[in-house]
Amino acid sequence: MHLTFHTWNGPDRPHRTPSTLGADDVQVWTATLPPPGTDSSRWMALLRSDERRRAERFLVEGPRRQFVFGRAFLRRLIGDCLDVPPIDVVFGYEPRGKPFLDMAHRGRDLRFNLSHADQHIAVVLARGRRVGVDIESSSRLVDWSSLSPRVLSSRERCGIAPLPEACRREAFFGAWTCKEAYLKATGEGLTDHLPAIEVALGPGPAPRLLSVAGDPETARRWTMRAVPLPKGFLGTVAVETS
Repeated sequence: MHLTFHTWNGPDRPHRTPSTLGADDVQVWTATLPPPGTDSSRWMALLRSDERRRAERFLVEGPRRQFVFGRAFLRRLIGDCLDVPPIDVVFGYEPRGKPFLDMAHRGRDLRFNLSHADQHIAVVLARGRRVGVDIESSSRLVDWSSLSPRVLSSRERCGIAPLPEACRREAFFGAWTCKEAYLKATGEGLTDHLPAIEVALGPGPAPRLLSVAGDPETARRWTMRAVPLPKGFLGTVAVETS
């Protein structure tokens, strides 16, 4: 497996087209939303009619821009991989809402996942293996500690307890992105069983899945890496390796 990270350099094309995505490649692309007030018509034009209707239902401008640019960005990347216009990419949806390539693109076995936090967006692409990505703003929850029993196992909570406050916050959000990236890769989405997924805790250790419901064998089939993001944001990509 060859995992690489790339940054979208502008509205026209990325600096390295994802059409180079090989069977053993995993590419993670990050982008920043255009500034508020930017004309979004060029991005809206890349969306299909159901996505445009969904965009129109957003009552707040920020989340609407996130959705429109995120979907357009995803379509641009997948269109490059499939060598088709972005608007011709057809999605199906799993029961929990995770998109996948429709049978119209059969035989390509392209897997992908998207996440956004504030003005940042991340997309992971691979062929023939499950992938998930999650990015979070570490400042979005003031009282993050009250949520920790629903996210961390008792062993994980004991592990971060001795850390300084700022390090505990970073470790919490790092663990959260690891767990959500894994659940997005498997298609389960967020569940009430996050404490059953145990990960290596930062700051310091690289992201790593340790066990799932007490089973370390499941964990060994997955690789995790931190997504390069500006200060104040944390992200993890989860990749099925076997």
